[in-house]
Amino acid sequence: MLICPQPTWKNAELFMDSFNPLQTATFFCGFFLVIGSLLTFITLYLIANQEKKLAAISGLAVNVIFTGIVFINYVIQSTYVPYLATNNPPEASTVLPIFSMVNPGSFAWALEMYGWGGIGLSFIFMAMIFDKGKYERTLKILFLANGSASVISALITSYDMKWLFSPYGLAALVIWNSLVFVIDIVLIKYFKLLNSESTPKSKLF
Repeated sequence: MLICPQPTWKNAELFMDSFNPLQTATFFCGFFLVIGSLLTFITLYLIANQEKKLAAISGLAVNVIFTGIVFINYVIQSTYVPYLATNNPPEASTVLPIFSMVNPGSFAWALEMYGWGGIGLSFIFMAMIFDKGKYERTLKILFLANGSASVISALITSYDMKWLFSPYGLAALVIWNSLVFVIDIVLIKYFKLLNSESTPKSKLF
């Protein structure tokens, strides 16, 4: 937004006139985010106690499905939208409003919000693997908070897609990103703790 801002959505022509390849950088970073999330869930499944495996495999399965949805959206944003914006094929004026995330009413926002809403649901399932050990209560609370925020945001989007561009949508984005940042810090500490303990779990690290 600071280096090469894209104006408020009006039409495909304005989007193409204002397009800069740097605007896709966020989506390339998004690939690392979704892949990192999936790898974390695989790890959590592997270290889950046997009696918690059902919750763990449920969380992992849901994560895999909705990670695919988000991944597809980022492929569209990082590859197909730039192609349309720079080459202006005949279909650009019709397809860009559907797929450009600058447009609050684009199908891409439905993919994004339901993708992350589904990943949030996987956090709710995976929260069940944590017990009363060090960091585990904190992780359970954080996972449930993240999952609930994501699912609720997806449901609100199904009612009104434009809310994402309102102050409430911005606040939700800040809260969600803050939760993810805190979760990552606590997970790193949790994995380090498991690695330092002489238990079968530590062999995974």
